[in-house]
Formats: sequence, C-alpha cells, structure tokens
Amino acid sequence: MLGHDFRRTTACNTERTGVPRSVATKLTGHRTEAVYRRYAIVSDADLKDAAQKLTGTFSGTLASVIAKTPVVK
Repeated sequence: MLGHDFRRTTACNTERTGVPRSVATKLTGHRTEAVYRRYAIVSDADLKDAAQKLTGTFSGTLASVIAKTPVVK
C-alpha cells in the first residue's frame, strides 16, 4: 500500500509544480497516460488556485488593453 500512496503523491505533486505529463508519467513508472491520470487527483484547492490564476491573467490582459486604447474625445 505504501508504494501506491507514494505514486499518487508523486503524481499530484508533479501536476501541481508544472512538470510535463510525459516526464511525470515516466517518473512515476506508469506505462500509459490514462493510468497516470487516475493517480493525479485534482483537489478543490487546485481548482481554486487555477481559477485565481486565470482571473489574474485575464484581468491583467484587460487592464493592458484598456491602458493602450486611445481615448476618443
């Protein structure tokens, strides 16, 4: 059971740190990406973090577009 837990933890941590999935699959010893995906569980905290990053990205993009838009009088 310990090896199973280690593989799951490794899969989750590599996803969170942005390691490419092809590298993570080899690192954890999974033969296929489908099996790897079963181990790489997405938590609610992961989803919240992703939503915050996207919000910041879109807000920053919108702010830069507005800043570059000429004001017509």
